[in-house]
Amino acid sequence: MAEEDIKQEAGPLTREEWIAKVRSQGRDNTIREEMIRLGFWSNDELSSEEQRQQATEDEEYQQLLKELNKLKAESAKLSNLNELLKIARKKRIEESKRKRAERKARREREQAEAAQRWQAHKQTHVIHAGRGVSGGLQSTVYDEAKLIENNLPLIRSSLELAEAMEIPVGRLKWLTYHRKTATLNHYQRFTIPKKSGGRREISAPKKSLRAAQQWVKTHILDALTVHPAARGFVSGKSTLDHAEPHLQQAAVVKMDLKDFFPTIRFRRVKGFFHYLGYSEAVSTIFALLCTEPPRKEIQFNGTRYYVAMDERQLPQGACTSPALSNLICRRLDQRLRGLAEKHGFHYTRYADDLAFSCGEDGLNEIGAIINTSRDIIRFEGFAVNEEKTRILRASNRQNITGIVVNQKPNIRRKDLRAFRALLYSVEKNGLEQENRHNHPHFWDYIKGYASYIRMVRPDLEEKLAPRLLRISQKHGLHAPDWCKQVAAK
Repeated sequence: MAEEDIKQEAGPLTREEWIAKVRSQGRDNTIREEMIRLGFWSNDELSSEEQRQQATEDEEYQQLLKELNKLKAESAKLSNLNELLKIARKKRIEESKRKRAERKARREREQAEAAQRWQAHKQTHVIHAGRGVSGGLQSTVYDEAKLIENNLPLIRSSLELAEAMEIPVGRLKWLTYHRKTATLNHYQRFTIPKKSGGRREISAPKKSLRAAQQWVKTHILDALTVHPAARGFVSGKSTLDHAEPHLQQAAVVKMDLKDFFPTIRFRRVKGFFHYLGYSEAVSTIFALLCTEPPRKEIQFNGTRYYVAMDERQLPQGACTSPALSNLICRRLDQRLRGLAEKHGFHYTRYADDLAFSCGEDGLNEIGAIINTSRDIIRFEGFAVNEEKTRILRASNRQNITGIVVNQKPNIRRKDLRAFRALLYSVEKNGLEQENRHNHPHFWDYIKGYASYIRMVRPDLEEKLAPRLLRISQKHGLHAPDWCKQVAAK
């Protein structure tokens, strides 16, 4: 009997004996031997099939053992997993902070650059011109071809406009800023009597604004042509040119546009400049220069305020208002001229006074002329002052803007007699005594009306000239040059 068998029969092995046995026989052999002894394993010779199966199991076992060792190695590496996670998290946070700092620095740099560009832009552009009028100031699209076609200056920005006017951009902003309630007023306001009664408010621009408006008139408005039917506010044209086409007609129809200048408002003026080809931004500046709301002066807490009572409109007294009114009325004049020619009538317009005339053949068309004219005028954004609509037949005095046109251009006998009487009294008593209405420029008024009579009735100049010369010599006044020329003949 083997020594181990004797020991087993003698009793179970001790722990130290088991360890010695495993070391001497190997772990697997010891386990197999013990399983055979206990009857869990056969000690018979294995068949070939069992041997193959045993080899496969041994191979699988070795593979599993290899993977187990690998996992043990990886487990050993991950033994400090929390520390590795902390390191990775710290690196990720540091990288995130670095990127955030870069983004912040880039954003601050971009904001600073944008602020600098905006400051530079504000120095050269009008950004805001007041509530209700600033729309479109950011639109700089213009039609260069159209401006060239109209022979107009290529003004593309507020800076270019200010440079063309030879003023700083800041002054241009000051002239155009709109406030409904302002402590500053760019106009001197006063009233003059109307021929029809009541008083007309005149808004005369102050020096800086007047210079800017004069630039607009000279370089833009005067470069454009008005419709041939327009006779008022046109160089070389007068009330006589308005009246002459209607001489010796069977009937004259007179119509009047109600509130002519006040009807032409800011948006319409802006639209006109935009139509010419200017950008919306530049058109807004032009419109602000050329319009002004009617204002009421009030005192509050010791401060003087000028409160806008209506929308911005063409002011009576600005040099740009007459030219703008004629240019904006071009389509109105074209349509009314077309209507007149269709019915065999003549048509002219002097500011807000419209005149149609016809021969005997057109008398039945007067109603159609008046009604269709009303529709056209309303469509074009104006209104007819119905109280001033007149139909003047040849049997009555036909008076157009103060000139009688029944036979030849003439002035009412009543007016001529009154003026002769005035000249007689002034020659006898002097200007001051006869200036009963306190006219601020009484002698200029007399000379102007004498020139007007001479224009309408050239045949009367030989009677007027000697009287005016005598008055000037007696009272130390300056006589008109034409009086000296007539006297020298």
